[in-house]
Amino acid sequence: MKTAKTLNWLVAVGGAWEFLAPFILSYSQTKTALWDAIIIGIVLVVLGAWAGLANEVGTVKALSWVNAVLGLWLVIAPFILAYSGVAAAMWNDIIVGIIVLVLGIWAAQTAKA
Repeated sequence: MKTAKTLNWLVAVGGAWEFLAPFILSYSQTKTALWDAIIIGIVLVVLGAWAGLANEVGTVKALSWVNAVLGLWLVIAPFILAYSGVAAAMWNDIIVGIIVLVLGIWAAQTAKA
């Protein structure tokens, strides 16, 4: 369970980066990418921290799977929300999305009593 909690804290860090990325990578003028990053970033921070603090295996597993789905969303969002022409936003979301997807699945698989 310790591994799953640590992985979820890494998801929270990824969420913090996702939240800050539009400002650091200078794509905050692209409103769709900006708001997607802000919303998903906040949700990842909250769910990652919640899973990192949770003591029930079921809660950690469920939140880890939700984080994995959010990671998948980040990978496909630039194409669905039509901001794939903004390279910084697209590549940031793809990279963070893959990392969060892998961490979420890994955490869900390793969460044990």
